[in-house]
Formats: sequence, C-alpha cells, structure tokens
Amino acid sequence: MKFSKATHVCRFNVGIKPQMKVRTHDQIDKRVPPEIWEQIFSHLYPSQLSRMSMVNNNLNVIVSSLEVWPRMFYAAHGPKAQLRPLMSIPRFKSSYMMFMCALSLLVCEKCFGLTRHNADKLYKLPLPIPVLLPRRSTDAIKYVGDRFDPNWTIRMCLPCRQGHISDLEEPVPQLDLEDRINWNSLLNKYPCAEETPELPRRHFHNQGICELDALNRMRRHFGGDIGIKAFKVSTKAYDETTETRVRWYQLQE
Repeated sequence: MKFSKATHVCRFNVGIKPQMKVRTHDQIDKRVPPEIWEQIFSHLYPSQLSRMSMVNNNLNVIVSSLEVWPRMFYAAHGPKAQLRPLMSIPRFKSSYMMFMCALSLLVCEKCFGLTRHNADKLYKLPLPIPVLLPRRSTDAIKYVGDRFDPNWTIRMCLPCRQGHISDLEEPVPQLDLEDRINWNSLLNKYPCAEETPELPRRHFHNQGICELDALNRMRRHFGGDIGIKAFKVSTKAYDETTETRVRWYQLQE
C-alpha cells in the first residue's frame, strides 16, 4: 500500500504535541497588573513579602513600594520619625523595606512593635513561632493531633506570643511528665520557674504541683516553649547582628 506525502506526514506526527514555550518569571509578572499583586501581597506577613521581593526585579519594585513598610516604620518608631532616603535606590519607598528588614530581629510581625536594644533576656525579643495559614477563609486554624504542622514561622514579641499561646495551646512535648512535681525537681528541669509569677513556692507545699499545669503557666508567662528555652540566653548576639545590619543600611547612601 502506498501513502501520499501528506498522509505520511500526518501519520508521522500522530501523538506529537507542540512544544510549549516556557515563560520566565518576568513574563508572568508582567501579565498580572501591579494592583492585583498588591492585593495578593496584602495577605502576607512581612517575612513572606521579603521572600517575594527576591524573586525578580519586577516583584522587588512592587513589594518594596507597598504601604506596609512605612506603616511598620511609623508603628515601631513613632508617627514623627523620619527615615533618610537612600540615594542609590531608584524608588524612595524601598528604603523603608530595607530598613525594616535590617531591624527584623527586633520587630514583631504581628503588631509591628519594636523591642529596643539591651532587652537583657532573649525571651523578651520577637522570636520565631509557627503559625498556621488556613487554605480557605472558612478553615479553622488548629493543631493537628499531637503535632503542630506549621505553614509559616513569624517573629512575635512577648505580648503577642502570650496571646498566641492563649488562643492556640501548644501540644504537649514528647517526654514523660510527672503527675506531681516538687519545687526542687521543677527548678532542675525548668530554671525559669523561679521567675514565673504564677508559680509561687506556696503551690508546692504538701504534694507539689502538676507538672503539665506548671509547664502551661510558664508557657503563658514566657510566650511558649521557645520563650522558655530562651530564658537564660543573652541578647548580645542579636543586638550586635542588628547593629551590623543597620550600619550596612546606612552605608548604602
């Protein structure tokens, strides 16, 4: 059987799909109006925005010009504070983002509050705490069984962590908790118990106190397990890192 040239070409191309042209990030970004990007970014935390600004130049311009950065600056430093523009940066608003990123170790991502240098103990500074991001607006934010499955981690100051722990209790750690514990055993296990106002010594007369109850009280006071672990840690390293970042920002002029 003989086939025509056209038939041969058709048979040869059966099952072959045309190769799709790969779009770059820049091409995709330009197809979406900046107003839409701004609406999307309005639902993100500052740390998420800083990640987005690293994707490409287009998103960097959009993210750095968002109103959230000057709002963070004025919330942290007061309504009359002034920020010097960076001469090497094309858009003035981007300097707010750069400066707030330089201060990120001291700024709460929830209330935008600034914890000053020399806070003495690390637990008083904004610390990274996991938060759940609902997939839909109707989803309930909750812990999954006995484990915490975070979608993101943000820095929260001590008051915000305390409120966060009150709303969403942390899961019980995977360790053996005693039913009752005396004062000396509690101090050996949790040195921060001595500075927890909700744990006066009078609780430990007679039969002591429930260890889980004591742990939850310390969590509320220090802002979760991360606050308990940071109880004895100095802020010196954090202060030095922040000073280096701010100095780098100032040298950009």
